[in-house]
Amino acid sequence: MKILITGGSGFIGKNLIKQLSIHHDITAILRPTSKTSEINDFCKICYYENLEKLISLFREEKFDTIIHLATHYKASHTPNDIAEILQANITLGVHILEAIKQTEFPCIFINTITFSQFAKPPYYLPASLYDSTKQAFLDIIKYYSTEMPFCFFSNLMLYNTYGPNDSRPKIFNLWNQSLQDNTPIEMSGGDQLLDFSHVDDVINGFKILIELCIKKEIKNNSIFTLQNQRYTLKELAQIFAQIKNKKLSIIWGAKPYRNNEIFDPISEQNSNFKKLPGWQPKISIKEGIRKVYGE
Repeated sequence: MKILITGGSGFIGKNLIKQLSIHHDITAILRPTSKTSEINDFCKICYYENLEKLISLFREEKFDTIIHLATHYKASHTPNDIAEILQANITLGVHILEAIKQTEFPCIFINTITFSQFAKPPYYLPASLYDSTKQAFLDIIKYYSTEMPFCFFSNLMLYNTYGPNDSRPKIFNLWNQSLQDNTPIEMSGGDQLLDFSHVDDVINGFKILIELCIKKEIKNNSIFTLQNQRYTLKELAQIFAQIKNKKLSIIWGAKPYRNNEIFDPISEQNSNFKKLPGWQPKISIKEGIRKVYGE
């Protein structure tokens, strides 16, 4: 199967490319400034420049599946961030959908959305400009799905992810760095529930969804979640410290909760969204932290 992946230089994208390339022909579409050293041996590299070149690429390659991971995340933005947020989160995706429409080649289109589009479950309430652009693109997909009945669409909601070789400034990395530097770290009150999945479990979710789309065992344009067991931030800190066998120096309450802080992420229990059929995480949070951060 020929698969196109956007956002292939990101943490999830790199892992997805490496695993899917075992059985499939992968092409990654990236910005010219993206770093490709980790994926060069696992896929073809194409650079996104404009719609015309995308149409030519789609006519030449005839992709069976597109997995749209490309995004530009900002928990809070400045005026200088707006153009890049719109380019990555809306324009690129629209150009890919238009390229599919122009070439009229039947394919599967899997889009990724984020739990923070729903800061007050079950209602849509974006926690940031980033989230509102993700929701805008979800609406755009609905339009294109009516224009392209020859394609099959699905959406996968992701929560927090972690795993080996993750350089993002995420909470586990920040705690690990705090232990290495022996410096305290300021945090909020720590009562918010968080949903973390090891990247291998996330990749398995994509594999399952591809098969469900191929067999059309789900409805077109469905939204599924990779909902996992949830812990409060304080509970996660206790688990992390226990596995590291070191005391975390955290100043709880030193930072205020963010606007639209999510204390109970959207899930089967507080919305109409369903967990991806056939998906169960195989790596517990304790096992995952031990694998990635254990001494």
